[in-house]
Amino acid sequence: MSPIPDRAALQPERTALSWQRTAITATIIMVPLVITDLRLKVWPLAALGSVATLSAAALVYRLRRRFDQLGDDDAQYRPFWHIVRVAVACSFVAAGGAITAMVELLR
Repeated sequence: MSPIPDRAALQPERTALSWQRTAITATIIMVPLVITDLRLKVWPLAALGSVATLSAAALVYRLRRRFDQLGDDDAQYRPFWHIVRVAVACSFVAAGGAITAMVELLR
């Protein structure tokens, strides 16, 4: 147990950091996928990947607000929408990777 009252060993901070790292990593992974799509000359997929990367970056930016909430012990933490944002960002990467792999295999 934590000697820090009402903070449960700073678990909310660690959890928020892990969410943010996951979403940032997923967003960065999209860049090589888009470059691969450009080299394969699959323009619609490259355009879709670019939009997905920008959307994931916007979701990552929104996660930054979580840190503003963590300093307030009186605020209730509602992690659901933060988890949804991370899941959506990671889904963009998974879909982009799968589609890029299929395009490469079908060539």
